[in-house]
Amino acid sequence: MNIKKKTGQLIQSKSTIAVFFILFILSGILFADRNFLSFASVQNLVKKGASDGGFLALGMTFVILIGQIDLSVGSVLALGGVLMAMFGNDNMLLGIGLGLLAGAACGFLNGFMVAKMKISSWIATLAMMLAVRGMIMLMTSKKPIPITNPAISLLGDSRPFGIHILIIVLAVLTLACMFVSRRTKLGMALYAVGGNEEASRMMGLKVDTVKIAAFTICGLFASLSGMLLASKLYTAQPTAGDAWETTAIAMCALGGVKLSGGEGRFSGTFFGILIISIINTIFNYAGNLNSWWQNIVMGGLILVSIGLQSDIFHFSKKAKCAEGVQS
Repeated sequence: MNIKKKTGQLIQSKSTIAVFFILFILSGILFADRNFLSFASVQNLVKKGASDGGFLALGMTFVILIGQIDLSVGSVLALGGVLMAMFGNDNMLLGIGLGLLAGAACGFLNGFMVAKMKISSWIATLAMMLAVRGMIMLMTSKKPIPITNPAISLLGDSRPFGIHILIIVLAVLTLACMFVSRRTKLGMALYAVGGNEEASRMMGLKVDTVKIAAFTICGLFASLSGMLLASKLYTAQPTAGDAWETTAIAMCALGGVKLSGGEGRFSGTFFGILIISIINTIFNYAGNLNSWWQNIVMGGLILVSIGLQSDIFHFSKKAKCAEGVQS
């Protein structure tokens, strides 16, 4: 195997984990007086990543893998939380069911517009984002909805076995997504469609079905995120998730998910979530820094990550061409 190809694959698979551990160790040294490396601090770090867009990032990974984007996830997040609060205070199962159903329906409509109506995912999901946010404002009259059902509050603010429930849910969903991507036909189809849509059609894959499935899963994850966030805060905010789609995309990019589709791992997205969480934590601890530097740092990291991806895939393509010539 070509040395450049080996180097590219090594960087692709390990760089995100390396960046995470470098930031983690440096933070532990800088904030040793705050016990940054303690079990409680690590729990807070993962919990913060989960509650600040981690579930959105997992759902977004499905869509990015097929070479698309979903700008509506922040609005769908708010919709899931609002529906759960409106109906769940009287009937928890009804509230949860309606929240999940609404998220899946929004995702399905996004996928249908992209796959069947051939509308750009940027335009289709932008329209969905605006429509859903407007609908939420009408439903709530722009007022937060308190959660009075104690059973609902346990969904996002309990600690089974001493571990916060958000950490457990994030870990379980990440492992489930990894299994789907590596061991199922849907997972293989995601990479195939993202890598070469026309070739996938020629192979007999149902490309439209794969696209709709990816968007539907993304919408489902967004509504779940909104319900967990609302239960954690004991209230559903109509403005929840505003502009969080950018955070979700950033987490995916830092995790090595190729934004043009066909490349990336859910394990990478998981570490991308943790990297964003560490950066946020560093700026929270260093209270004397202007918060705008946080955006500058994250933007720089994303550009570096995408730049590394470009070089890696360039090396890989060269290696494949060379192997083809030699054979």
